[in-house]
Amino acid sequence: MGFAAFVYVTFEMFAVGLITPMSQDLGVSEGQVGLLMTVYATIVAVVTIPLMEVTRSLDRKPVFMATLIFLLGGIALQASASSYWVLALGRICAALTHGLFWSLVNPMAARLAPAGATGKAVAVVSLGSTMALVAGSPLTTLIGGALGWRSATWVLGIMVALAFTLLFFFLPSMPAIPPKEQPEGQQQRSALPALVVYLALVITALFCTYTYLGLFVQRTAGMEFVAIGLAAYGLFGIVGVISAGRRADRRMIRMNVIGTGLIVVAGLTGALALALSGSSHLLGVALAVLVVGFLGLAGGGLPTVATTIFLFAGGANQNRASSIYVVTFQVGIASGSALGALPVDAGFFTGTLLITAVLGALASAELSLRARPLLR
Repeated sequence: MGFAAFVYVTFEMFAVGLITPMSQDLGVSEGQVGLLMTVYATIVAVVTIPLMEVTRSLDRKPVFMATLIFLLGGIALQASASSYWVLALGRICAALTHGLFWSLVNPMAARLAPAGATGKAVAVVSLGSTMALVAGSPLTTLIGGALGWRSATWVLGIMVALAFTLLFFFLPSMPAIPPKEQPEGQQQRSALPALVVYLALVITALFCTYTYLGLFVQRTAGMEFVAIGLAAYGLFGIVGVISAGRRADRRMIRMNVIGTGLIVVAGLTGALALALSGSSHLLGVALAVLVVGFLGLAGGGLPTVATTIFLFAGGANQNRASSIYVVTFQVGIASGSALGALPVDAGFFTGTLLITAVLGALASAELSLRARPLLR
């Protein structure tokens, strides 16, 4: 399951390190390629909850595996795209089941885990998605630079076939569990509405910068360091997800606060790095390393601790809470990519970092002031 997450996230984030060659090949701006993440995330946000409702009575295993078939279709379209619109169609094909994949994978991991180990189980799956940032994104960037981004896409197709085969033989059957309704009083005091606002803000903040992290590294350190920067982001992400897995079950609120704070610091530090890179290259590079580190720690840990807090708030209806989490997460990705594109195309890249800092601060306030009292 973690390997399947690795493949899906690698495809979702494919353009981060190859945004320039993709835009040049298809004759569009870098901002337009970045906006494909917004299209992707918007589709996920629209279709996820309806698909969860349609499939809620079906065995989880075949539904889970079917999501990889759609991913393979999207890969085939992207690899053979002759225009920007065919590329967009490929992204849409994979996006149709992306949310369903993530709505299923965390509750399924929780079912496979011993009692009291939900956070650790989610961390194992999240480690797969984090490894996509450590190895997947840099690998596709390197292959794309050497052989072209289309060849890098076909490599992902081979990985999808491998993931499908592994799941077929090793994933046990998981009959659907009928949802249970919460008592009326509990519904009124649910922390989920506040958590939705918090998650939307913090993920928008993260992806406002992460979508264009390759460009950030390019402008502060140089094009030759883009793949290294993305790999470093993922390495810090591994530290973040391991730390989150160890503490999420006991310190879920605190770990979310820490992750959000790191995003705020990264945004402010990144804006300073861009301002100083012209006059002092070495100082700009040093600050850029800090930005990659802060974002990596936050980006690696947040999916685990945020998922855990949503499943906890969902109570008996973890599938529903998971689908709400996935939709909110994708809304954050879409919003972040779109917001980041505006200052990028306007020639004011520092604006992406400043937006990240402001939204991160708002997310921290929402979590601390509204969600926290309802979770205790």
